[in-house]
Amino acid sequence: MQQDKRPLFTLTVEEYKELNKTIQIDRSYLIQAPEPTNKEQRDIVFIDEARVITGYKLSTIYSKVSRREIPVLSTGRPLTFSREELTNWIKAGRPSVAEMMAELFVNEQNKKR
Repeated sequence: MQQDKRPLFTLTVEEYKELNKTIQIDRSYLIQAPEPTNKEQRDIVFIDEARVITGYKLSTIYSKVSRREIPVLSTGRPLTFSREELTNWIKAGRPSVAEMMAELFVNEQNKKR
């Protein structure tokens, strides 16, 4: 059937069905496989995902960003957060960013000694 050079309108219904099946089989490689479910999550998240991670309302997140109490990557529009930094911030008892910076400074000073 693949070597047949006849126009489509001259094919019988059965011949057309057979041709259609071979076309579907030949082009099966073009169909994209669904993405794996265990795909690594991206680290950069936006405010809606940060709201889910932290459990805060949007207004609370905005006020914490303005007071520099929550780790944020960019304060412009859109607000972006690091998923890893947010989870570490929550695990550390939700300290302010100033406390985190002071801790990093002290740790760096101790390393130099």
